[in-house]
Parts: sequence; C-alpha cells; structure tokens
Amino acid sequence: MECASGARLMLRRRGVIVARVSGGQTVITQTTITEGQEDLADASGLHLVAISPEIFTAQLLPGTGIITVGRSSRCTIQVEDPMVSREHVRLHLEVENDVLSMAVEDPGSANGTRVREAVITRGERVPIVTGEEVAMGTTVLMVLDNRGPRRIRSHAYFEARVADECTRAAKTGRPFALARVRFAPDAPWNKVLPLLARGLRAPHVFAAYGPRDYEILFVDVAEREVDAAIAGLLQATAAAGLDATCGVAWYPKNGMTSDALLGTANALLSVRRGEPAQPDERAARIDSAPMQRVRDMAARVAASPINVLIVGECGVGKDVLAQLIHKLSPRADKPFMALNCAALTATLLESELFGYEKGSFTGALGAKAGLLEAANGGTVFLDEVGDMPAAMQASLLRVIEAREVRPIGALKSRPIDVRFISATNRDLDGAVTKGQFRDDLMFRLDVMRLKVPALRERTDEIPALATTFVAAACLDAGRNASLLISEDVMDLLIGYRWPGNIRELKNVMERAVALCDGPEILPEHLPLERMGSPLDPFETQKLQRGTPSAAAAEAALSLPPLTDPEKAAERQRILDALVASNWNQTRAAQKLGMPRRTFVSKLDQFGIPRPQKVAPAD
Repeated sequence: MECASGARLMLRRRGVIVARVSGGQTVITQTTITEGQEDLADASGLHLVAISPEIFTAQLLPGTGIITVGRSSRCTIQVEDPMVSREHVRLHLEVENDVLSMAVEDPGSANGTRVREAVITRGERVPIVTGEEVAMGTTVLMVLDNRGPRRIRSHAYFEARVADECTRAAKTGRPFALARVRFAPDAPWNKVLPLLARGLRAPHVFAAYGPRDYEILFVDVAEREVDAAIAGLLQATAAAGLDATCGVAWYPKNGMTSDALLGTANALLSVRRGEPAQPDERAARIDSAPMQRVRDMAARVAASPINVLIVGECGVGKDVLAQLIHKLSPRADKPFMALNCAALTATLLESELFGYEKGSFTGALGAKAGLLEAANGGTVFLDEVGDMPAAMQASLLRVIEAREVRPIGALKSRPIDVRFISATNRDLDGAVTKGQFRDDLMFRLDVMRLKVPALRERTDEIPALATTFVAAACLDAGRNASLLISEDVMDLLIGYRWPGNIRELKNVMERAVALCDGPEILPEHLPLERMGSPLDPFETQKLQRGTPSAAAAEAALSLPPLTDPEKAAERQRILDALVASNWNQTRAAQKLGMPRRTFVSKLDQFGIPRPQKVAPAD
C-alpha cells in the first residue's frame, strides 16, 4: 500500500477475519497475518469490510494511504470474485485540517464500480462516507467505524461468550439477550452482512450460525433497546427486499445456560414463521434400557395423585418427563402449568404463583389469578425448584399442606386442587443438610423420586434423537427432504460425552442442518473444536502409518484442550491445514495465507509437533 508520502508500507494486518463460502457452505475462519514491521497504533479507527459470495474480510485501516482491492495477491485486500479485476478499486484516505476524507477510484476495471447505484468514471475519485456501499462485481465494500462490530464471529466463539455471560449474570443479576436471525434462502450473502454490520454496535457480538442463520449477543442493554435494535434490523432487511425472522431469548427468563437460550431462540424462529415448534416429547418415545425403566415408573405413578420429584443434569429432558406424567394421569384434560423457579425474583415468583388483587401493590392495575389457581384440577410443574428462595419455600409449604392459596392483597384463601411435579439439577439432600432447602418441603415434594440418566449413560438413544432433531430442523428450514447423517458423524455423536445432554445434541444437529448444503451431514458440519476433536481422526487414518506425517498427526491427537475459544479455533485451523496438506508445512501455510516463518512459530506456540521432529513409528 502506498502512503500519502509515497513510501511503500507493509501493513501488519492484525485480526483479519476471513469467512469463505465453498459450494454454498459458510466456513468462518480467523487468520492473523504478521508480515512487516509497521504498527497500526495510529490507525484511523476505521476498518474496511469486503463482502462477496466467496469471502468476508474486515481489515483495520491506517490514518492515511491508498488501499487497493482486487483479485491480485499484490492488492491490500484480495477478493476471490471472477467479476472483479486484478486491481479493481483504490480507496484513498487523506487528512486535511484534522478531517479525514475518503474517496473511491476505479483505475480501469473491466466490469466497473458502482457508488450510490451509479457507475463511476474511470480514474475519477468519488467521495464516500462510512457505511456507504461500493459495489464491484458480486462484492460489496464498506468502511465502518471501528466502534462497530469488528468481526463476524464463529459459532464456537459465540457459545463461549454466552457461557461467560451466563456466569457473569449469575453473579451480578443483570439479564442479557440472545437473538437468532434467519434470512430467506434467496437472501444473498453480500446483502445480509452489511445490514448486520451497520445495525449492531459494540459491545454486541454477532456470529454466523449457518449460511442464512446468524446469532446476536446483546449485553448491558434494556429490553426495550433490544426490541428497538431487532425492529430496526428487520425494517432495514425489509427495505433491502429481504425476508427474515428473529427469535430472542433472555437470561434468566428463558434459560440460564447457552444451550437453553439457543434452544428457546431456535424454537421462537419456528413460532414466528407460523409453524409449530417441533416438540421434544417425541424423544420420550425413543426406547433405551435406562430410560425405559424411568418411563415405566413414571407411567405407574401417573395414575396416583402423589407429588413427584424429577432429578437429573441440565438438558436431560426433565420437563419432557413431567409432561409425560401429566398426559398419562387422570388430570390430562386439565391445565399443565410450568414455572421456572430460578428465573424470577422472590417477589415476582410470589405474584406468579399466588396471583394478586387490584391495588395490592404499585402497578397492580387489575386482579390476576396465580399459577396455582389457574391450574386448578391440573398439574403444576416447578422447574429448578432447588433454586426457590427461602421465603417462598415456607409459603409453598403452607399451600401444599392447606390445599388453598391466598393471592397478594386478598382477605380470604381459595381452595385449590393441584398436583405438584418438581425438577432440579441440584443435590437437594445436600442443600437440606446445609440449611439451604427446607426438609419438610422436600418431604412433601419428594413423595416419589425419578432420576433421569444423562445422555452419556444412554448412548443407544443418540441415533434416534439425532435423526428426530435433523428431521425437525429440515422441516423448520423448509427443506423438502430430511438430511442423512453420515456414519462418521454418528460415531462422533455417540463418542461425545454431551455435558449439555439432549438440549446440546438438539442445538448441534440444528446447526449442522443450517451448515449442510448437500444430502448428508458430514463431520465438518459439527463443532469439532467443542466436541474434543483437535484433529479429524478420519483424515488422520488416511496417512500412511510409519511416516513422519502420521507420527506427527498421532502426536497432535494428544494435545491438551485449550480454554480460550479463539486460541482453540486457531489451533484447529492450523491442524486442519496440516492434514489437508499431508503435513507439508509450506503448503499448509499457503492455505492459511500465512508466511511460513509465522506458521512455524505458531506450531511452536501451540506445541504442535512438526514431521521432521517426530521419529517414525515402529
């Protein structure tokens, strides 16, 4: 790149994000190029975004200079677009009286450059402002303020950020929101990303969930601000002639884990499209030895009015089992009312359970029946009952003993007839010992205890569950036929321990459907970096045993896991490039667009063995 002074400047391109699309499939990668000695500490605070059907890049801009864009490797931004010339566009950055001006020049492209929907004259410098689109071929260029989103993130990074936000919110009590946005199949890639880039500001994060699916993390904002941001995004989408739907999930109202929040947002996408969300109850009809015993016991206790406590890890399907008990009981034609005890404060929990009279507190403009009264004759499901505040435990105990409820502000109690089914992932016995849960309340809720085993203890259910979730996701995505699941993928699914259980499996299969553009789901459609696969074992088997490459590959399989999602993703990309290049370092570096010496230093940084340093296997 030529500076204003005319000197040649080799940029240190830090944090260059590349999203390649191969055969319609989006693959998000992150490449750091560290060639050259100059620093960008005096950068302008702007970055250039290039979006095409083949590539997405975001590069930090210097204070002044000329940025070249084209197919040539000599250009500052290289674009893989057959409609783009070798040097198609020059972006001029100049500062006069402390004011930065930007202009676009077409040095003589074959297919022309459009600014504000008009073709610019060859050699003419046309002024532009931030956020304005410059079209060349099927590629769109845009200069964005650095305070906006600096990169499109991978789904793995997004999940890690959501998990961190869950931990933070649990300590601070401040809610946050997660949104899923789905565009119509005909929405072009180079029109969608500018909408997201313009509409979302830091510290909000957006990531690619699939070729037409995106996800947004809203932090430190009020609900009305999120509603306004989503409304603005959908309005801009409609103005661009695109169709999109959105589902928003809030912590802790809709869940307290990343899997629960993603599951809620995914379900809301179906509801907003007017299609019924695919229920997880179908999973309860899939037989397995451990679960069949639990279901048999559930069927036996369903006929009686006794209270049931369901225990198990997060995501195992405790709510599904609770609904099954209700459907098999004599109360099946009566209401089934569910309440997440961990999602509400003590005050809100009381008003939701017991209801209130008009004028009983500020904002009570009318009387409202509580959950217990509304479910009269039916079943009340208390999810995460182990997180119920101590004051509410005493109130609930009185309701169970007296079989009557008094709304807030009421003078008389009202009789109720409900059955209680409770669920928790906590150790209630330990909580009772520590004084965190009332023993008399536990005895009344725990008349019959059912333990739902973790998914890793019933792996024979995984094939049927995965197939069910894929079929539901295909229906939701409007596919005419369900995708097949390859044997390699099924082996990976069965071998993974699934800490998020069924809910995590559901999210993984929904994302695999979003990423898959062929007839079959393959390993590359899975989040291998999260599933503990630092190297694709199927590719490793293709190496000839006894060679330095095979020895290095086998040694790489024993690499320790990384807690930093970005470092884990970067290491995974390096390993993928090595496998694709049969562990040839030069070719692998070329695949990543990285200087060889930088690539070698990365190998040492991550402890990845090099073929020449590994002794051949015996």
